[in-house]
Amino acid sequence: MTIRRDELLTALGRLAGTPRTLLYDLTEEQAPERASPSTPFVRGSEAWWRFVARRRVLDDGEGLNLVISLRGLRTDERLLAINWGTAFSNAFLLIEPADPWLDLTTAEGLKEFETQSGATNATDLVNAAYAEWNYWVLDEKGDLETRSAVLSVRDDASLAETMMERLPQAFPEASFLSALTLLHLKEIELFTGGREVMRAIVPFLTRLGLPVVYDARHVVNGVRQLVNAGFAWVQDPEDNWRTYSGPSEPIPAEITDERFGRMVR
Repeated sequence: MTIRRDELLTALGRLAGTPRTLLYDLTEEQAPERASPSTPFVRGSEAWWRFVARRRVLDDGEGLNLVISLRGLRTDERLLAINWGTAFSNAFLLIEPADPWLDLTTAEGLKEFETQSGATNATDLVNAAYAEWNYWVLDEKGDLETRSAVLSVRDDASLAETMMERLPQAFPEASFLSALTLLHLKEIELFTGGREVMRAIVPFLTRLGLPVVYDARHVVNGVRQLVNAGFAWVQDPEDNWRTYSGPSEPIPAEITDERFGRMVR
């Protein structure tokens, strides 16, 4: 039996389990190139620019997106696929085949893996091929460091469900407070100037290397802890602009996250 490309793509869509899915189906020959890391300009094939157009549709910051690659990618190509020209790059989660040498973009690669895996249908093939999640953290110098995590997808689960189980392991709630603390020390202007507390989520959506926001409450709670510790302050427009800051004026426990999110920095 020969599994067709359209069957492969349909099976990947089912495995993804979310409409916020984008397939990276460029062959190695169609991959984008950049003359040097310091230049923003990219040379790309027609297939690359079609991918960029499809990606733009999901680049709205309204939810997490899966980018499923049909082959293992080079380090620089990973960054281009996720970070080049995106407004909310940290909302795109890159999934690649577990075997970095696997290439399902060509008929030859598809046939080879079909034979190797013993798959008799497209569903079995994609279940055998996926998945590895590649993501980024900041090292001690503030540079991006790539990390990989093999995902164990249960028979009754989708990639989207598996990612929601895996994200808290990579980015526990404490990591959001740590990131917020550093951002306040180095880039306080991101959070002040009449901005609502809820806007603190924006850097986590736009910057690779920061924790991925799978639960916005972690960001809001992180700001609350900074305020209660005296490292930040907020004003409540619903209480005559009352100011909260530090142990002497903490956020009352009865104030909900929703109301706190509307307070102003």
